[in-house]
Amino acid sequence: MRHLQRQAASARRYQALKEQERRLTAELLALRLRDLDSGAQVHDAAVRERELAMQGALAEQRAAEAAIEKQRAVHAGHSERLSAVQGRYYEVGAEISRLEQSIEHARELRERQRADLAQAQTTLGDLGAHMERDEREVEELRTEIARLTPAFEAAQHAEQRTGTALEASEHALQDWQQRWETHARAVSEADQTAQVERARIEQLENQLRQLRAQAERLAAERQTLSAQDGGEQLARLALQEEQARGATEQLTATLTAAQVHLQAQRAAQLAAEQHLEQARAAREEARTGLTSLEALQAAALADHAGQAGEWLRGAGLAGRPRLAAALEVESGWERAVETVLGDHLEAVCVERLEDVLGALGELTAGRVTLVESGGAAPAGLEATLAAHVTGPAAVSARLAAVSTAESLGDALRVRAGLAAGRSLVTRAGEWVGRDWLRVSRGADQRAGVLGREHRLKGLHAAATAADAQVAQAESELAAARAQLARAEERREQAQAALQDAHQKHAGLRALLEAGRARAGESSLRDERLRQDAGAVGHERAATEEALARAAAELARAQALAAELEERQRALDSEREQRRAALSAARAEAQAAQAAARDLQVRVESRRSAESSMAVGLSRMSEQREQLTRRRAELEQELASGDEPIVKTQARLHDTLSLRLTVEAELAVARGALEEADAALRTLDEQRLAAERRVSAAREAMDAARLAAQETHVRRAALAEQFAQTRCELPEVLANLEAAAAVPAWEQSLEEARADIERLGQVNLAAIDELKEQTQRQEYLDSQFADLTAALATLDEAMRRIDKETRTRFQDTFERINAGLRDKFPRLFGGGHAYLELVGEDKLTAGVAVMARPPGKKNSTIHLLSGGEKALTAVALVFAIFDLNPAPFCLLDEVDAPLDEHNVGRFCDIVRDMSNRVQFVFITHNKSTMELASQLIGVTMNEPGVSRLVTVDVDEAVRLAAV
Repeated sequence: MRHLQRQAASARRYQALKEQERRLTAELLALRLRDLDSGAQVHDAAVRERELAMQGALAEQRAAEAAIEKQRAVHAGHSERLSAVQGRYYEVGAEISRLEQSIEHARELRERQRADLAQAQTTLGDLGAHMERDEREVEELRTEIARLTPAFEAAQHAEQRTGTALEASEHALQDWQQRWETHARAVSEADQTAQVERARIEQLENQLRQLRAQAERLAAERQTLSAQDGGEQLARLALQEEQARGATEQLTATLTAAQVHLQAQRAAQLAAEQHLEQARAAREEARTGLTSLEALQAAALADHAGQAGEWLRGAGLAGRPRLAAALEVESGWERAVETVLGDHLEAVCVERLEDVLGALGELTAGRVTLVESGGAAPAGLEATLAAHVTGPAAVSARLAAVSTAESLGDALRVRAGLAAGRSLVTRAGEWVGRDWLRVSRGADQRAGVLGREHRLKGLHAAATAADAQVAQAESELAAARAQLARAEERREQAQAALQDAHQKHAGLRALLEAGRARAGESSLRDERLRQDAGAVGHERAATEEALARAAAELARAQALAAELEERQRALDSEREQRRAALSAARAEAQAAQAAARDLQVRVESRRSAESSMAVGLSRMSEQREQLTRRRAELEQELASGDEPIVKTQARLHDTLSLRLTVEAELAVARGALEEADAALRTLDEQRLAAERRVSAAREAMDAARLAAQETHVRRAALAEQFAQTRCELPEVLANLEAAAAVPAWEQSLEEARADIERLGQVNLAAIDELKEQTQRQEYLDSQFADLTAALATLDEAMRRIDKETRTRFQDTFERINAGLRDKFPRLFGGGHAYLELVGEDKLTAGVAVMARPPGKKNSTIHLLSGGEKALTAVALVFAIFDLNPAPFCLLDEVDAPLDEHNVGRFCDIVRDMSNRVQFVFITHNKSTMELASQLIGVTMNEPGVSRLVTVDVDEAVRLAAV
């Protein structure tokens, strides 16, 4: 708050200086605007003078441009005349070139015609010789074709004859091939018949051997049955079964006594656990209250923060006790001592102040209070506040100057007689001086520090006592658990012995019943053996008869195979003959075919050559006719002579004379155009001089305008800045002296800005912030009181919730544990199981399942088999259902890992609980299915389509009975 007050004062100083700066800025801008207005008038006069000069120069430029336009029209006329003469000149020159080219072309054409005529005559001579040679060759080819044609026809007849013979040989071979395939099938069938009969004979022989062995085995078994006598063995088994039943009854009595003792030990353990829980709850309550008070006390005394706290830790004093912890205050005077000592309650107790003198130089900021813890208390402390306090001598000396009064009224009555430096304090903390009074009502966070310190010491003692009670209760619980473990071990030993006796008795009873059953079955077995021996004899006779038939069939098949083998040799000989005839016919046909093909090729090649040469002769005849016509045309053209060339040379001479006349006209036109060009250049130079004068006048005018515009822009900028000051220019100028100058006002403005800079960073919101923080302090004081009360209420509510949670958890745990202990032996036929808390606090403890089936001493449930784990889980789930039953219980193949005996016990307990809970189970076990009253199955009559089939067992039984 003090910092905010300083910031608020700086903010007000800053606002005053800023107002002064704004005023000086407005006056300075007004002075500058006044000066700029005077300069603007001078620049505007200069601009008008430059504009008049530029208008004169511009008139001279326009006159020069008009003269140039007139001269350009004259120049254009001369240019057109020159262009016309040049056109005529170029036309005459082109005609001369064309005539010269025509003469040259005519001469070249006559030379080409003479060469073409010579070439045509030569080609006609060569073509006649070539045609005579081709005609002779055509005659020779026709003679050769006439000679080869009869031989070619004879070769074709021979080819047809040999082809017919080849086809006859191939048909004969195919006929043999068919007869061969028929023979092969007959051989295969005979071989197959022989193999089948051999296999049948082997099978019948094996069957006959088996029947003989079976007859021998039946005879030996009948002999063994007749030799056995089981009467003496049955009597011995009956005696052993009676002895085992007596031992079982004795062990059952022993197990009952052990179970009674075990229940008594469990009750003792439960009482020890309850005692331990009560002791832990008391300890937890004491620790909770101690933690809350320590937090409040630490918050009330935690003023050494920041650099002061760092200094305490660096000097090794952070762990030293505070003065509040070193005082013993008489009950009822705590508020008075807190009022008088105030911040000194947070002081750090040290042995000697001189010990920390060297370290005080390192404390650069912060506040630290140190008090010597030694020394003797001064005498004569009666009737003072020091008489009610026991603590360091420094505190006693401070409190000795404060007398006590029972009430504020008593203190006010006697305050006039107080000596200098003396004061009075009441039990309520009302501190009265000779001419002053201090009263504090609950808003101070240090209120109750000494009272809390007193309660903290009491809670420390209570927590220590609670720890001792918890240790004693834990020792009693350990002893009870050890006794319970011994009782359980004795019970398990008795149960294991009983189970062994049950197993032994059940084994002997099974042996006895089996012996009696075997004795009754021996006669029936002998009769069955006799009947089996008769059947074996009949089957043996039938097998021997079938064996004889198979041997006869095999002999017939072998004879047929021998006959077919002789026929095969004849067919093999015929095959070689047919193949040889076919090879000869094929060779003769191939030779005739080759001769015919050779002659055909020779005849066809001659005919093709004759046809080609005839076509060539026809083409050469046509070519000779064309050459003859071309030669006649060339001779006619050459006979016309050089008459066209002479006419063209006369026209060329006339055209050359015309070109000399046009050249003279062209020289006159060019002279006139050059005179017009010289006059135009003179006028253009005059125009350029006028343009330079106009440009110079325009530059001078632009410079004057730029200076005037710059003055106006500067004034507009200054006017805009002046508008931001929110002042009126005429009013400001009226308040200024006539001799006011800009430099003086600039210096005053700089001084004001320097004063603002010296203030540094200013928090302009400090005034409003100070007001808000004052209101917030009042609000936080009220909130602290509300939070303190709410914390006490919350602590009480948490204690009630924790207590109720522990009670409900303990009740639920015990009920489920009792249900597990009841159902586990029923499912396993013995053994025991229970729940055990893992951890001391019930709110955070885990729950472990301890299960020991009959005959096992496992230390953890993980050592059980899959079926044992499943039964243990079923026992726990059914115990939970007893506590909080649901509308139905779904069991998904729970009985899958169980054997038949365990399935029976499982079905018994499900049947018993079905009176209270509806069970829906999925199973493949027939024994479990027999338990159900409704069966639902899923069938698939066709692939991909399934349907439900439901059976009401009770309804099915009723219908079956009808």
